[in-house]
Formats: sequence, C-alpha cells, structure tokens
Amino acid sequence: MNIEYTKKHAVTYTELNQTGELELVSAFNLVQNVMTEYFESFKSDNMRLKKNNNAIWVVSKTKIHFNKYPMWRDLIKGTGYTTKIKPIRIEIETNFENNKKESLFIAKQECCVIDLESRKLRKVNTVDYPNDMEIKETKFAKSYLRLKEDFSEKNYIYKQKVHSSDIDYSNHTNNVAYVKYIVNTLPCKFFEENKITDFEIHYISESKEGQSLKIYKKEKDNAMEFLIKNGETEIIRAYLNYIQN
Repeated sequence: MNIEYTKKHAVTYTELNQTGELELVSAFNLVQNVMTEYFESFKSDNMRLKKNNNAIWVVSKTKIHFNKYPMWRDLIKGTGYTTKIKPIRIEIETNFENNKKESLFIAKQECCVIDLESRKLRKVNTVDYPNDMEIKETKFAKSYLRLKEDFSEKNYIYKQKVHSSDIDYSNHTNNVAYVKYIVNTLPCKFFEENKITDFEIHYISESKEGQSLKIYKKEKDNAMEFLIKNGETEIIRAYLNYIQN
C-alpha cells in the first residue's frame, strides 16, 4: 500500500511567536495534526482503534529539526509517510515544505499501540493497520538521542498542574502540552536572541488531569535538557539545541 498524506496550511497569526515566526508549540501542533490525519487516511486513527480494537496509538518519541521558520501567511505543505515498521512500533516522518519545495522543518516520530484496558503495549498486527504498508526512504537520518542526564532540585524550575484543557481524546495529557510546559521555562528574550534548530522529546509515562508536575531544566553550551516528573515518576525527557541570531 503506497500511502503518503499531504496537507496544506497557511500560517496563522496565533501560531507566531513575538518575532513573527512559527513558534515551537505551533510547529508540534502541525506535526501532530498531519500525523493523525495520515493515520485516518488508511483507517487506523484512534477513533477507529478505540472502537474496533480497544486500543490507541501513542507517540513515544518525537524529534524535529528546523531549517527555516515560516512566517505569518506563508503557505506550507506537510507530508506524512512511514519509514519503519517493527512488531511493536512504527516510525513516521512529517516533512513541511514551502512553495519552492524547500524543507522548512521535518519531524520523525516513534509510535506504539497501547491497550486501553491493560495500558500495556500491543503488537501492531493486533489492530487495524495495513499489512502491506510501503516503507519510504527516510529524509531524516539522525538517530534519537539517549537522554540520561541527572537532575537535582537545583535544576527545578516550576510546578505545573495538569488542567482539563491539557487532556486529549486518549484521556491523558496531550503531547503538545508538554512542549508548552518546556517552552514556558524560556523567557521572551531567548526567542529574540536565538533560534531553535533541534528539539527532541521522549514520552515515558502518562499524566492525568489534576496532577502536579515538576519541570526541571539543565543548560549547556547552546543546548538544554529537560525533565518533567510526577512525584518520583518520570513523565518526559527532552533536549533542545539552538543557535544565536
């Protein structure tokens, strides 16, 4: 089955940061929307899996690289495709281009199937997923990082309560909400003086409405690492790389 999914999008005013460029949280929203509509195009979206298989897709890792940031009213095109299929996970990429077919930013994501009753991993072939899906050649060859940095309370930044607006259809905190929590550790001045080139996030455990999460940050040369915890349980780890304007 040869499937790619393409979606055109005009960048809106509410998706910009204070410099007039697409912000990181908005970029993640675009990636997630193309990904979910890509799954819907071959009838393997979470609406169907929840009804037919008592399961859902979850993203375990996302890695995104920026070549150039689109601006307000720019017309961009996102294309989703599969690059790897393993027994318990698949990898997909979403590439966003301008009208000159130049890659603006590209994301790779690792997705797994979770059983809604046991909350454990299921094999891909136990749910509605094409057994003849064609594998596309990757356009994003960089491997995922090993995020193992040690954090202490001196790296603690702030506490974030999970609100109802953070909860998605899968009944846990939406992936993009964590990106927003991380961006909120950075002042406006950071975005005026720097550009994010790479961002990677690993989703380790779920969090739910009403829980209070602790956000930690550790800075290095032109890079930052992040940890979000619920009590002693690690929820996410993330890495951000940037260059100065």
